[in-house]
Parts: sequence; structure tokens; C-alpha cells
Amino acid sequence: MVKIYLGIGSNIEPDANIRAGLKSLASLFSTLTISPIYQAPAFGFDGDDFYNLVVAAETDLPIAGVVKKLRELEYQHGRPLQAVKFASRSLDVDLLLYGDFVGTLACESGEYQIPRSDIDKFDFVLRPLQDIAGEQYHPQSGKTFAQLWQAMSAAQSSQLNPVSLSS
Repeated sequence: MVKIYLGIGSNIEPDANIRAGLKSLASLFSTLTISPIYQAPAFGFDGDDFYNLVVAAETDLPIAGVVKKLRELEYQHGRPLQAVKFASRSLDVDLLLYGDFVGTLACESGEYQIPRSDIDKFDFVLRPLQDIAGEQYHPQSGKTFAQLWQAMSAAQSSQLNPVSLSS
């Protein structure tokens, strides 16, 4: 079994779509560890705020299999087949880490860098990741996610607000 970390976001009916996405992920992976959820402004375009979180799971699937399952899950939850990069999303699920793997994966949807290159660039990715994996080490930098978050939060102000899904 390999430990994976997934970044999840939604800014279209985020309560319903994140809840449905987590249910679908629970059917793919046995046990999920779920971070707190943060609300953050849309990045790269004008749009509604996103809800963002990180989920940890274990899998026997190879990396390409995980990426394929995640794309299928996004399509099942309303992602257009030809989605543009900076646009609103009903559900966006990205593979952030696959064990200690470092490299580029060629798959149907293009090249996929693991670990995901924006882990330490965006507070909406790093904050929830450090919440559930603070003592884990980034496989390239060798720093813990808590250390990376401390450095980021000291260097820039965060626009994250903790939120809860409505009942």
C-alpha cells in the first residue's frame, strides 16, 4: 500500500460537491484522513471563492491508475471533458503526493508531475496538507510540511478562512 495525498477544491455548490466527492473517494480508498476545509479566493480568474482541503488515503493502484480514477471521479461530478485551467469547478481533485515518488508521469490527460509542483506555492494546498501531514517530509525539499507552512505564512499573509460544510 502506498500513502497518497489529494488536494480537493470546489467553488460551484461547494458544500454539496465536496460532500459527494468525499463519498466517492471513500468508495475508492478504504480509509480517508480529511483535513479541515478552508475558503480561499479563486486563483487565476475572477470567480466565487473555493473550498479547499486535503485528503490522505492508501492505495494499491499505480500512479497512472490513481490519476485515471481521479479524472473519472471529476467527470462524474460535473467537470467538463475539455475543462480550461483557470475556471470554476464543481470538483477538482489533484494527486499531490504518491508515497516518496518523484518524477513525471505521462498519462491520457497529459504530463503529471509528482509531487505536485504547487504544494509549496499556494496556501490553499499547503495549509490543509500540513494540518494532516505536518511531520511528513516533502520528497524533494526534505523539509516537513509544517516547516514549509511556517516559512510561507511568515513570508505572506494568508487569505484562508476555516469553514465547515453545512448540515
